[in-house]
Amino acid sequence: MNKIRKLGKAQLRRCRSVAVAVFCAAASVSNMAVADEGVTVVDPSSIYTEERSRFLSARAALAAGDMPGFEQWLDSLEGYPLQDYLHVERLQRDWGDVTPGAREIDLLNEFEQRSGNRSLTRQLTRLLQRRFAETEQWQTFLGISQSRLAASMNCTHLKARYELGMLEGFDEASLALWVQPRKHPEICATVLSTLEADHTPPVAAIWEKINLAMEKDKPDYATPVLGYLASADRALVKRWISSVKDPEPFLKSGALRENTVLNRRIVADLAIEWSKSDTVAAMDYWLSVRNKYTFYKERYYDTHRAIAMRSAYRRMPEAYRWLYSFDANKDDLELQEWRIRTALLAEDWPAVRSSIRRLPQEEQEEDHWAYWEARALEKLGQASAANVIYKTLASLQSYHGFLAADRLGMDYSLRDEPMIYDPQVLATLAQDIQLIRAREYLQVDMPAQARREWNNWLLSTRTEEQLSAAAILAQKWSLHDRAIYTAAKTEQKRALSVRFPVLYRTEVAKAAEEHRIEPSWIYGVMRRESAYIQDVKSGAGAVGLMQLMPNTARYVAELQGDKNWKGDLTDATTNIGFGSFYLRHVMDKFEGNKVMATAGYNAGPHRVDSWLGTRAQDADIWIDTIPFTETRRYVRAVLAYAAIYEFQLMGKAQSISGKLRQIPAAPEV
Repeated sequence: MNKIRKLGKAQLRRCRSVAVAVFCAAASVSNMAVADEGVTVVDPSSIYTEERSRFLSARAALAAGDMPGFEQWLDSLEGYPLQDYLHVERLQRDWGDVTPGAREIDLLNEFEQRSGNRSLTRQLTRLLQRRFAETEQWQTFLGISQSRLAASMNCTHLKARYELGMLEGFDEASLALWVQPRKHPEICATVLSTLEADHTPPVAAIWEKINLAMEKDKPDYATPVLGYLASADRALVKRWISSVKDPEPFLKSGALRENTVLNRRIVADLAIEWSKSDTVAAMDYWLSVRNKYTFYKERYYDTHRAIAMRSAYRRMPEAYRWLYSFDANKDDLELQEWRIRTALLAEDWPAVRSSIRRLPQEEQEEDHWAYWEARALEKLGQASAANVIYKTLASLQSYHGFLAADRLGMDYSLRDEPMIYDPQVLATLAQDIQLIRAREYLQVDMPAQARREWNNWLLSTRTEEQLSAAAILAQKWSLHDRAIYTAAKTEQKRALSVRFPVLYRTEVAKAAEEHRIEPSWIYGVMRRESAYIQDVKSGAGAVGLMQLMPNTARYVAELQGDKNWKGDLTDATTNIGFGSFYLRHVMDKFEGNKVMATAGYNAGPHRVDSWLGTRAQDADIWIDTIPFTETRRYVRAVLAYAAIYEFQLMGKAQSISGKLRQIPAAPEV
């Protein structure tokens, strides 16, 4: 390796670019103060106590339909930062029961001018936008949709234009919706069906719809447009669709011998489909026919790449050769990285090193590839050269930095440095109305709204000084998840007490003792999963601090003897208890292997089983060749975070390498 960047601005930029890196050097900031020196921030519990009570009473009155009571409470909150939210809730209630018109638009404009609250104005704008659509006031809907705060609502926009006679046939916007292989909302589907009944879509759009349907493995969406095709093309596409589940007979039938655009498209698509069930056979077929057709460069590349990458994801021995059987695009970093990973899987150390050297220079200097170059050098008998790299990496607070320190027998480079901030900036931010509103939302138990308000403040361009002070402010106001989020945007990566606070001590200690696992591991999982957002819900439906799926929670409850569990996963005690139980359960399944258990917690135990090879493997190799990028980064992060929490809890981190038990071979079938 030529070099690893010295710590400094370049290093800090690099560390931010590495998804699994935890933290590098702290920035050197002059003329600033250390946290807790010289600034007093008001204690939230000492102010607005009566106003918060009245705010909650106002919401309760509104929910109960007690409008006189609501108005009385509302009037008593003049000057309270959340009074505008009550106006919004009242307008939302009122607008749900009326046919909106000019009066509601006037009320919206009045609210925006009076409050200046962009977030709440956006909320009201989008509600009114939906209400005009629901009441089929299409002209007004199109008018409000031009607002910078309106939602896109593409389907509804199409419906409005159709109803107003603005569509004489397919146009660019309607075709963009029509070609998509998905079930459209009824409001959209009706218009598209009517347009199609009255106007034949352009030929290019018909083929785009077919190709998109096949690319996304949704052939049912291609079938309805076959009638637009000439008989010969229609017959071929029908066979294409019917062959998706078993491509081999059609590909070898000779029906696709002619070098036409459609035949080339079918050959490429079905070769990729075939690789799902038999990657070796599909690649053999592709290699035998690829030069018989004049594929466009992009189609040729994408097809070969898809099959070769599938072999890599499946940890097949042929993968390294196939990934090198064609020239990689210079910007195809994923493919270049998988060349390294397949060499790692084979423990072909010369190939590991040569593959790393083919990366762009800045990628070679990332800590994970620097670590593997050092490992390769060590395996190749060049210990001195390896140790030079290890020593530089050992100064980093990252997973690979910790592994490098282990190789040298060094302590981890862990320091909890106070976050540095400008007292005047902190004092100014403590009076910022957006941040105050975020604090107040938290105080009245509206954490999601608190996060939204804080994030809206972060959307504006902020200086390093503002971000550092804001992180401290969030911590002082117990907005711990926002403190973590904000501190991560600064260059002060060693402010561990802000970035890795030790919260829920009682709950974690109880769960750790009950389930016989290390508290630091629970903290590592919790910090990675939710960053302490207690009520968070992922797009997949995982809930709470340790991001449990409801089905997993019910499974855990059943294992504990409760077959009718209907608890609340946003409750910290429940979530930590269930999550820790499941961690132990997965670890027991993998016979105490913490690495496999961590991967299983993220991706599911069945996937971990599928990632086992034909022989046992060093855990660091196995981790860095996990096929799922999310899981690969997750395991690294949890292990690094657990080490940081050991340092936080006990003053010294244990060796990560000591916990990396060898990954066993897959059981013989």
